Amino acid sequence: MATTGSGRALLRYGSWAMVTGSTAGIGRAFASELAAAGFNVALLARDAGQLQAQCRELASAWDIEAVAIPCDLGKPDYLPTITAATDALPIAFFVNNAGAASYHGRFLERSAQDMEDCLNLNTAVQLRLIQHFATRMAAAHGGAIIQVSSIAGHMTLPFMAEYSASKAYQLTLGEALYYELKDHRIDFLTLSPGATRSRRVSYGMEPTPVVRTALAALGRQPSVIPGWRNKWSAFRHRHLKSRRAAVHSMGAFQRTQLRSD
Repeated sequence: MATTGSGRALLRYGSWAMVTGSTAGIGRAFASELAAAGFNVALLARDAGQLQAQCRELASAWDIEAVAIPCDLGKPDYLPTITAATDALPIAFFVNNAGAASYHGRFLERSAQDMEDCLNLNTAVQLRLIQHFATRMAAAHGGAIIQVSSIAGHMTLPFMAEYSASKAYQLTLGEALYYELKDHRIDFLTLSPGATRSRRVSYGMEPTPVVRTALAALGRQPSVIPGWRNKWSAFRHRHLKSRRAAVHSMGAFQRTQLRSD
């Protein structure tokens, strides 16, 4: 099928895109938008059956190649698995979407293993994947990377302590790489959505507008928050309140949510 003008603009990066966490929510919307733009896609998720079905669907709908990469990023062998599946593919567009599920609860009731797993998946694994694909893109003289973070990275969230801290790490890392990787003609964007509908979330923005906001901002700015309500919330807590007031405000809100769960 013919690509649109915006699709042709994205194809300036190359012919292959990769999306992690591709079978639901924002990841699924990225896979669909990139396939519609004309990219061949390498898709990664844990459920092999869902992944194969998604690849067949996109290949049929858009006359592109689609490669399934069943992989659990929480396992030690994730990088060799990805390398074996993608070394022969000229990945020019990488969406670092898969991450730990958000946790809403009390810090002292969280197991040490759960906290370590969250931080490993949201920091160490994300960092390693960025370095892996950015190194390849630099050798190919260009590319694009989108890091899917969260609005949680823009504000301190009591009762989501290590999760919001990990998203702040992604934001800071991503904005630094936006500048640094331009030396290698790599466009880097950090996407910080608020609540977005998926299999696990029944409220918030639809994923497709979130993804289109990111694609429109890529190459133009270091980070983006989709949706005016989300933008206002982040601005209000970061710039219109003292740090103490912002922490108390979010803490009180989060405590109310905790009681209603």
